[in-house]
This record gives sequence, structure tokens and C-alpha cells, in this order.
Amino acid sequence: MTTTTFGYNTTQDRIWMRVHEQDITIWFTRRMVRSVVGPMLKVFEESTPGQQGGAAPRARASIEHQLSLHEVAPGQRPAQIRAGHESPSEESDPQERLCTKITTQATAQAVTLNFETEAGPLVLRLSRKGMHLWYRGLAMVLKQTQWDLPEPLPEWLQAGVTPPALQALINPPLPPQPDGPGSGR
Repeated sequence: MTTTTFGYNTTQDRIWMRVHEQDITIWFTRRMVRSVVGPMLKVFEESTPGQQGGAAPRARASIEHQLSLHEVAPGQRPAQIRAGHESPSEESDPQERLCTKITTQATAQAVTLNFETEAGPLVLRLSRKGMHLWYRGLAMVLKQTQWDLPEPLPEWLQAGVTPPALQALINPPLPPQPDGPGSGR
């Protein structure tokens, strides 16, 4: 299982991604992210299984996203998305590991991400569930950057990570309000 952590460095105005198993941090510029996020999401949505049902790619990706975040397959651990204030390691040189190109290949089962840097390539192979978690982590850090993306992120990627049943407990509906002053209630 691949574990990645995302962060935003305000001094560099760059997003960093730490791949823990490979002990590598890669840096992304605003320009890089703005140019690749939309096309990457489109490829990912179009490869979402279930075309025979007739739903649009974005609708299928939305359903798959909710399942990826909230359903646990037998023998697997629940998805974990945590927020924190971790920083990249001291040896992480933003210039050496600056991402210059990202290519992606998505199928109905998995996604391969290829990151090109001056120090050499980094390849991540993720299940579709893993890719949903990766996109969610990226979306969370993009909120911190306040970079204007050419297209807004799809609604399915901006939705909260709390399951709908728990959202009702955390944010219960407001009690009915009286009709106004002197309404006799």
C-alpha cells in the first residue's frame, strides 16, 4: 500500500508530495498543477467502470469516490485521510525533485502515475480506491493554496469525507422556527 502526504509551502508557493515507502518528496508548481489536474481527472473519470449502466463518467466517478472513502472490503483497512502540519524533510530540495512532467494511465482496475524530475522518474501504481484517496489529499491541499484552477474541481472531489449518516449526527437539522413574534407558540 502506498502512503502519500501532501503539503503546501507558502515560501516556495509550491505543493509537495511525500511518498513514504520510497522516502521521496516531489514538488509541484502552480503552473504544473493548473495544467495537469483537469486532464488527469478527465482520464480518470472516463476510465471509471460501469459504462454499460449508461451513467455519465462524472456520475460514475462520484459513486466510486463515495464507495472508496466509506466502504471497507473484507480483509482491508478503512480509508485514512488525516490532516496535519507535517513538513517535507530537510534533505528535500525543491529544485532537484521539482516535477516537470506527469503522465497517467488509468484502467477500470488501477492507475499509474509517472512523475518526471531532474533527479529521475517516480512511478506510483495505485488501485482506483488509492487514486481516489490521492485525489482527495491533493484537493485538500489545493484549498490551502487558493490557486485559481482553470476549471473547478468536480463536486465529487470537493465533498466532505464524513459519511452521510454521520453528517446528520454532527449537523442535525435545525428545529422548526416559530412563525414570528407574537405567533402564540
